[in-house]
Amino acid sequence: MRKNYLKRPSHLGGARALLFPAGLLLELTLGSGCAKVCSDDGFAWQQDPSCLQNTSDSDSDSDSNTDSDPTDTVPTTTDNETTVYCTDADGDGYGDADKCTEVPDGQTPPEGTVPNDDDCDDSDEFTFPGAAPNDDPDACMTDKDGDDWGDMDPPGEGGPGEPQPGTDCDDNDPNTFPGSAELDSMTECMKDSDGDGHGDDDPPGGPDGPIKPGNDCDDDDPDEWDMCGPTCVDADMDGWFESCSDGMFPADKPLPDCDDNDPNTFPGAAPKDDETACMTDADGDDYGDDTPAPGVTPGTDCDDDDEFAFPGSAPKDDLTACMADKDGDDHGDADPSNPNVTPGNDCNDNHIDINPSDSILITAHPAVSGTADISKIDLSTGVLESTGSLDTTGFNPFAPTSLAVHPANRTVYASLLGKTRLVTMNYCGAGVPTAAAEPHGKELCAIGFDKSGTLWGVDAETDQLIQFNENGGVVSETELTFDGKLLNLGKCGMTWDCHQSRLLLSDASSDSVYSLDTGTAVATKIADLAGEFLGAGLAYEPVSKRVLSVLGTMLYSIAIDGSNAFDVLPELMSDNDIDDLEFAPGCN
Repeated sequence: MRKNYLKRPSHLGGARALLFPAGLLLELTLGSGCAKVCSDDGFAWQQDPSCLQNTSDSDSDSDSNTDSDPTDTVPTTTDNETTVYCTDADGDGYGDADKCTEVPDGQTPPEGTVPNDDDCDDSDEFTFPGAAPNDDPDACMTDKDGDDWGDMDPPGEGGPGEPQPGTDCDDNDPNTFPGSAELDSMTECMKDSDGDGHGDDDPPGGPDGPIKPGNDCDDDDPDEWDMCGPTCVDADMDGWFESCSDGMFPADKPLPDCDDNDPNTFPGAAPKDDETACMTDADGDDYGDDTPAPGVTPGTDCDDDDEFAFPGSAPKDDLTACMADKDGDDHGDADPSNPNVTPGNDCNDNHIDINPSDSILITAHPAVSGTADISKIDLSTGVLESTGSLDTTGFNPFAPTSLAVHPANRTVYASLLGKTRLVTMNYCGAGVPTAAAEPHGKELCAIGFDKSGTLWGVDAETDQLIQFNENGGVVSETELTFDGKLLNLGKCGMTWDCHQSRLLLSDASSDSVYSLDTGTAVATKIADLAGEFLGAGLAYEPVSKRVLSVLGTMLYSIAIDGSNAFDVLPELMSDNDIDDLEFAPGCN
């Protein structure tokens, strides 16, 4: 049930303290000339009236106290620090202003009294200030049924000191109050005994009584309201009806369900496309399926089975295109599984820190005197800036030939000239490289990861494609071929084209870039720049969908669409030749 039932609020907190002036206190307690013995005990109204009269020599003072009504103005303080307590006969925490007495501070007040005179009806525990906070949190009202709404016809005439009228049309029923049947009306005073949000269609008092009729013909059964008058059908239980006899649809769902066999299809299902159109939204992203069932309005969601795919999901790539952004970095998946989804520029949509906005182009330098630097390259100027230094004392020589970043854990791997083991290293800050557990025994000119995290490499002496295991050992080795012949390589580079899911290889001896079939080790030439200087290092740039390749200090941006287009970038400002390139997450 949605409703609040009988309550007993605590009203003692914040009650007013009533204190009498000391002069009046003396007049009330030290008067003389009474015809009978007057007691100091009990309430003032229980004493003989003559005991409360001042018998001093001043007739004016005596007349003043005799004629005044002590309840006209409740004193607030005395020099003797007393507090006025008033009778709380109904136990609601509020006192009767006509029955008050002062109590010196530190003494126990009379039983059944409270330190305030705020009650407007001390004979009714349901009548007090704030009894009906839904009508008025401060006004004195009556709320017998505990629903926080005030009786619209309380005792009295609503004058000063009397209960004020509220808006509860039946203050004996906690299920009857304004808005009780919110599906019929948010404001009308109705009766909803079964808690289904619909008001009794035949309330006490009839259609002309204070309780307004609703649409519920059986207000004792929460499942029977829709059988009242017009019969409605909701086969898929989405709250929308396929048909209602006489066309009488509920006020909050006035349109028919356009597919009563699919709970994800109804009017307004995709409010980001259209707030009223009948659409399908299976993934709950508020965009409608762009290829729905017949008769349903198409929306703009290119993959209605993926809550991360919708128009504008990757605003750093495109503000309106329907892309998938699973990791929430505002870049779209570069290789989505659904062909209807527009590819974005994120080569790893499972890791928020791996994306074009936060990546840097790095290269590893040969060691000098036991120290090797890692630098990031500014493509616009060719300037190299150090990101960290490696202690390579245990690796002599330390001459990197290629770098690769693991797509899941971001570990940076390097192949070294003349070394039979791969190493991992921290390219952001100082550290010591770590040798892989297993040797590979190859002379590697390039390494690179595919999308699944498998590491591949090329042996420049045997012209073989190598597959590594997770410990750096060899899984398989296959001769590389091009046009049916062994591919004779010089210096080389390797990278992963995340848009077309292919492993790419550059070769300095032919100034070319190839795509590799990892299953057969067959190479296909996709860029031929004969006469240029490139191929020692290779990195895929997802925004331009080109590759960057280096030889010595010459750096190229190369199209890999078969056009052989390229741009020569600013020469790298380095004292040594650059053999390796890789995009890696930024160090910050």
